[in-house]
Amino acid sequence: MSSLKMSPKPSPVISPVEQLDVDRPPIRRAPWLTPRRLLLFVIGWLTLFAVLSAFVSNPFQSETSASATPDYARIMFLHGLLIGMVGLLALLTCQVFHLRSTHVRVWIAGGVVVATVLAAVGGIWDKSIPGSEVPMWTQILGFFALDEILLTLLIGLIGEWRRNRLARTLLYGTAMLASVSMFFAALMGHLAGWIMEFGNRPAILGDFARFAGFGSLDDFTGALVGSHSHEMAVAVMALTITVLAQQFGADTLRGVSRVLAQTGAVLVALGVAVMTAIYVAGAISQWAPPTLFTSGPDNANGIAGDDVVTGILVMGGGLLVVAAFALLGSVLRQPLRIAAMWAWILSFATVVVAGFAIELNEVYFGAGDAAAPGAAKDAVFTWLHQDVGLFLLPATVIVMLVAERLIRSTRTSWIGWATLAGTTIAFLGGLIFVFVDPALRGSGYLLTSMGLVVMGIAVLTTLWMGIDARTRSEPLHKTAPLTAPAVSSTTLQAEPPSVRATPTPEPQTETRVPEEVGTR
Repeated sequence: MSSLKMSPKPSPVISPVEQLDVDRPPIRRAPWLTPRRLLLFVIGWLTLFAVLSAFVSNPFQSETSASATPDYARIMFLHGLLIGMVGLLALLTCQVFHLRSTHVRVWIAGGVVVATVLAAVGGIWDKSIPGSEVPMWTQILGFFALDEILLTLLIGLIGEWRRNRLARTLLYGTAMLASVSMFFAALMGHLAGWIMEFGNRPAILGDFARFAGFGSLDDFTGALVGSHSHEMAVAVMALTITVLAQQFGADTLRGVSRVLAQTGAVLVALGVAVMTAIYVAGAISQWAPPTLFTSGPDNANGIAGDDVVTGILVMGGGLLVVAAFALLGSVLRQPLRIAAMWAWILSFATVVVAGFAIELNEVYFGAGDAAAPGAAKDAVFTWLHQDVGLFLLPATVIVMLVAERLIRSTRTSWIGWATLAGTTIAFLGGLIFVFVDPALRGSGYLLTSMGLVVMGIAVLTTLWMGIDARTRSEPLHKTAPLTAPAVSSTTLQAEPPSVRATPTPEPQTETRVPEEVGTR
């Protein structure tokens, strides 16, 4: 250390963590293109698009019941929201997992802009297939940009795993699995779209459909669409909870919290692997996972096997991860983290708890049978579990994680508590909407709408504070985590001079990194 102090003009060296500062552009020639601005742009764009969805359908329903044929125009409109959500998650993953490759970060940033804008703009006018050729191909270009994002994200994660011994963790591996699963789901969507547009061209498509046992090419398309939508939604959730665990510092936990976090991460990784195999098999064959816990006439009641895998392993594993951090008393002083974890809990309650309860009582709810006593309630749940449980609540987790990185911790309390209140009100309203009063403008609808408005206000506040220089956060690595890992003196002594931070009058902000994470 003495040699460093004697140097009259030490050369400034930026650590890899500081290179990932949200206000440091990845391209020097484009100083305006910062991660902060990209993250806020996507959140703002999605907020505007979400408001627009209320004018398309209120509540937004892409299918009126569990057995109804999905409305193509609304499905494509919904893709405009979901593609941007995945793009936002990819940008956040670059920051949280410290993907240092400039090429990776630039390609993901460019892909997110293209995918978010084109998928949304095309989705507004993509009404029929074939037919809406210009908006459809506009949206398809956005889908291709999503493919590029997922592949680049996977390359970046693999690169960190290979270069950095400290990155060879279960969370990095789970993030890779989730990226692969999302890419497979995207390929299924591409193939389904091709068949819907061009039919049996080339003829090998029809030949394969007959070989796989499908009654028609339309049946093959239906299998592809079903697997695509289910796998993509759950894979996004898997990556979301993995990012949450990494940002909150799962690897620094000790005792019972560490056991819970590791067990949860293992379940999520296992769930992603099994789920991917199930949905790929279901897309290219007539095999379907068995229905479990059957009862009633003709075994009408029962939980689909794939729902058990995704609900218990992926979402349930995420619940254990959340529980690991909930055991830490310090989390009570961090409203954003409480709001993120609570959103995950409510997602589990909506999709798994309420969903399993309905599946075990399908004789009453009908599974899309309009003659069933609870058909109206089942139709509402079709909307609630998809748009709220699988999309809105996971998106809320992502926004809270972004807010923690962008906004000074002393200014985020209102955002966290407002989000907590909004999600709770919306969840309670949803339960009333489904199980008590399924009337379109009834008490459940009104309470759910109130919760969504409160959540929207919290998001707008996030945008405002993220832009306002007075509320911008310090780089997240300079803030105190829930638990701080000890750094031994031998580690510091082993540092090569090339990666040591420049001495400053405030040593508490000095960043030092071991050799494994040095700049290469």
